[in-house]
Amino acid sequence: MSKLFKVFSSRAGRMTTISTVAALSFAFLPGIAAPTFADSNTVVGVGIALTPPKMVFLAPFIADAEGFFAAQHIKVKFLDMPDGLETELGVANGAINIGFSSGTDPISSAAAGSPIHAIWSYSSKLDTVCIGAPGIKTPKDLIGQPVGSTGTGGFAYTQLNACVNSAGVKVEQVKPINMKRSQFVGAMVAGQIKAAVFHIDDAYTVTHAIPGTTILNNEYATAPLWWYGGVSVLDSWAASHAALVTRFLKAMLLTDRWMNDPANKAKVIAYGIKFTQEDPAAVAAAYEFIIKGGLWEQNDGMSKASVNFTASEMKRLGEIDTQPTYSQIVDTHYIKGALAQVGKVK
Repeated sequence: MSKLFKVFSSRAGRMTTISTVAALSFAFLPGIAAPTFADSNTVVGVGIALTPPKMVFLAPFIADAEGFFAAQHIKVKFLDMPDGLETELGVANGAINIGFSSGTDPISSAAAGSPIHAIWSYSSKLDTVCIGAPGIKTPKDLIGQPVGSTGTGGFAYTQLNACVNSAGVKVEQVKPINMKRSQFVGAMVAGQIKAAVFHIDDAYTVTHAIPGTTILNNEYATAPLWWYGGVSVLDSWAASHAALVTRFLKAMLLTDRWMNDPANKAKVIAYGIKFTQEDPAAVAAAYEFIIKGGLWEQNDGMSKASVNFTASEMKRLGEIDTQPTYSQIVDTHYIKGALAQVGKVK
């Protein structure tokens, strides 16, 4: 029997109605089919918001490579995704079991009343930097200029909105050019866009490839309360696979702690080069940034202050019509179960 619900799919007020049924096709994501698993108790379909992943998304790949998932009797099927919004839609229709996207996505889903919750944060802090091309010194210089965006309702658009708003500029005053986030670097190099919000590894690449670029907004520093990484599940699936979800989160906690151990630095960077397919220098720089900021989360990463602040900012920026409550956005009982087994890190 199908269940209809609404998923926030673009800007506030624009909704997409999706029917979830068993084995629903993934037709709205070109080239991706809904996964079929021989044993739903041990195999998990995981969607990562960017393909190839950025360094901030590295943990699940290392969990697989280093045997942390295997130790929890879990097999993972990674699903290539173009951005966080479509990852969230995949979770909503049941084509993805666990989705790694930005916190703005479960907030948007909660605002739309979708039966989805965030259960963990792989990075509670932003790793993003808003960069202007040569000649762009402040966000005010972007008025009337083309800027990179993944479309209204996406994380890149929200962060672009926050970037220009910091200087009193409205996003309507710039010209967002919609593209995949993976295209931002090339578009900046080619002069097709004058600014974009980049993950730290791409920020390193852009600033070293294009002389004269300017950091317009270091969002880790200017928005320390912004809740960044959301790991989402469909409520009905998680409830029927509660032990599996808890084991998955236990594997993630142990992986992040392994990644944060200085003794494993060389292996983490090597994995980063392998999975991100990025320049070794960019990977090393991103690693140092992430470690210094404590971005790879070792506990739950879903503080009420950060989640509520981010939701309120999305409401202020016009990304959602109604601000959902903390309990509408996150479900903490799975991560509490995992932390009960591995303890908390100070």
